[in-house]
Amino acid sequence: MIHCPFMQKKTTIAFKITTMCIVYPFEQRLTHSKIVKVIRVYKRDSPFTLVFIMPELKTMDANEENQVSSVSNGRKCFNHSIYDWLTLLSTLFVPLVVGILTVVLPLQQQNLSEKQNENSKVIALNNRLQELELLHDQQKQVILNTYEHDLCELMFKYKKIVNKVNESETSKVINSGEEENEKKEMRIKKEEDDDDDERVSLVIRTKTLHALRQLDPARKILLIELLIDSGVQNRINISHADFSSLVFPPGSFYDRLRFVNVIARKISLKHVHLHQSNFSYSILDESSFQQSNCSQADFTYASLQRTDWTNTDVTQAIFNYSNLLGAKITSQQLATVQGLRGAILPNGSTSTI
Repeated sequence: MIHCPFMQKKTTIAFKITTMCIVYPFEQRLTHSKIVKVIRVYKRDSPFTLVFIMPELKTMDANEENQVSSVSNGRKCFNHSIYDWLTLLSTLFVPLVVGILTVVLPLQQQNLSEKQNENSKVIALNNRLQELELLHDQQKQVILNTYEHDLCELMFKYKKIVNKVNESETSKVINSGEEENEKKEMRIKKEEDDDDDERVSLVIRTKTLHALRQLDPARKILLIELLIDSGVQNRINISHADFSSLVFPPGSFYDRLRFVNVIARKISLKHVHLHQSNFSYSILDESSFQQSNCSQADFTYASLQRTDWTNTDVTQAIFNYSNLLGAKITSQQLATVQGLRGAILPNGSTSTI
């Protein structure tokens, strides 16, 4: 509400603009019409112009002035103005917010610190596991390297024994006319050399089985290839060794491989050359021989349940007394084998061939 005391007439005129009420002393000759009025207001001798759009123009008598005053007084609550209440609320609100923040922020920082500690522990644990895995891998590599070194030394000793035996046999032929006591000495020496040969083979077997128990599948294959390349694989007995879940490289040549009386479940021998290999008495359940060359291989008394022989060459192979229950092998393939006597066929029946 605006009062302009510089007007000569004391008549109070009010014009409503939406929700704003402007009280203005003006001359009575103003009519009740909608006009645009230019009013000059003087404030400290600095005149400025206000332009009002007055949709309604009417005079306000004393009763209406009292109603306006009562409305203004009605905005008070408990003898305090709204401004006083807002000031009080703002005064109370600031300490309240500060108190809440004082409690909440430390809790958030504590939760954040706990999460950071957990993340740090997880990272440290993962790093530790990686270090242990790397350490175990290094240990397995050391085991394989040590085995290779020991095998080379034993092979050198084995060759010396073989050479001594050959020399003894040659000497025996050349000196066939010597006395009987010399021949007896040669026989004793040969027996000793045979004993040394057997001891070397036993040492190689022991070291081989010990290394196989500690190596991972990939390094087990490397050890087998080492035995094959050195020519020792067919001379030692590795029965009861566990070769389960090994995956042999496709396209590899393992002709005359000797896997007699071993445990080799779920091994993969896909696209592998196994000509004249020996798998007799071995457990080969759920293994795969897909598209491999198993011609003339020996599977006598082998357990071959649920094995896969898709497109496998089993020409002249021996399956006597083997167990082929649930195996994927066709009757055409079985017709090419050399022996199937007493074998359990894929359908559960026993072969009478």
